[in-house]
Order: sequence, then C-alpha cells, then structure tokens
Amino acid sequence: MAEKTWFSTRTAATLLKVSIRTVQNWVDTGKINATVTVGGHRRIPRKELIKHLALINPIINNFSTIPFRIDIRNQVLRVLFVEDDYAILRLCEMKFSEFSVPHELLLANNAYQGMLMVGKYQPDVIFTDLNMPDINGIQMINEILNLPGMKATKIVVVTGMDASEIDKMGLIPDGVVVLPKPIPFNTIETILSQQACQIAAIGF
Repeated sequence: MAEKTWFSTRTAATLLKVSIRTVQNWVDTGKINATVTVGGHRRIPRKELIKHLALINPIINNFSTIPFRIDIRNQVLRVLFVEDDYAILRLCEMKFSEFSVPHELLLANNAYQGMLMVGKYQPDVIFTDLNMPDINGIQMINEILNLPGMKATKIVVVTGMDASEIDKMGLIPDGVVVLPKPIPFNTIETILSQQACQIAAIGF
C-alpha cells in the first residue's frame, strides 16, 4: 500500500498538537497550503505539513525516551529511530503509536546521540537516516556492529538518497535493509512484526 501524500485536518491537528479548528483556520487564512475537495474537505499535502511542523517547532527537546509500551507476554521491542529532521521524528512518534506490534520507541536526532542510546538501551531494531552532520549513518552503523551484543539487532536504513549518492558515502554493511523516503510505515511495521517473531522464537 502506498504512503499517503496528503493528510486530513484531523490528522494534521494530531501531528501539530493543536485543535482541528486551528488547522482549519490556518488553511483558510493561507498559513498552510491545502486543497479543498468537492465535498468541502480540506486536504493538506504531506510536504506542506512536514514544512509547517519544522516551522512551528524547530527544536524538539528531550529525545531520551518516548515510550509506546504495550506489554504482551513481556515481549516489547525496543526500537531506535535516528534522524536529524525534527519534523520526521514527530511524524514517527505519531505513526509508531498506531502500530499493533508492542514496542518502546527511542528517538535520536543525530548519530552521536544514536550511538549513546545503543550503548545504554541495546535496541532490538534500529532505523537510521544516512545524511547526518558530523557522523553519517554508515559510520554509525559500522560502530554499532562492532559493539558486543549487537549482532542480533536488525538495522534498517531509511534514506532519500539514490544508489550513486550512497556509494559515495561508503558501503552499507551486509544484512542492512535499505528503505526509501517518504518513509514506508507499513513496511516498517512489518519489519517490527518479523523481528518480534524472531526474538520470540529464539526465546522458546
């Protein structure tokens, strides 16, 4: 299933953490560019919403732990998402909360912070962007793979870079999955489900 390229005012309000009426007013006054259907429903393009998220909240504080914990049979995945775009992290916060797979979500806004979280929490699944300042995603992945106890961790790259751009950055280690942007959240939920099943099978 393809990812949505537009959002309703209700979804936009949830993402922006404001009322639906506020979003409607922003659309009506031109603060957010949107289209209106024949039935009068406002539809906000994905790129426009991401841009507005960044404008109203350029700095998201305290990315240490954002939990969405549903404890079923004590099998809760610990998931780390590393991304330097604050708006995308906010989007992940909302979308991951809708997943049926029990998990705890950790967010990091740069590779250095991501590595610190890996050392502290030893996540079961790591999603990471590649194009980040100071330490890029490939450098971070190689550092993580050298840490003890991380061989069973599933690592997934989520990037808007094409193959030639990635090749210039370096080689992605074997076993690392590469997903394109816009982020395919349906695929991500499937990956979480598969990892949870694998961990459960090892446990038994």
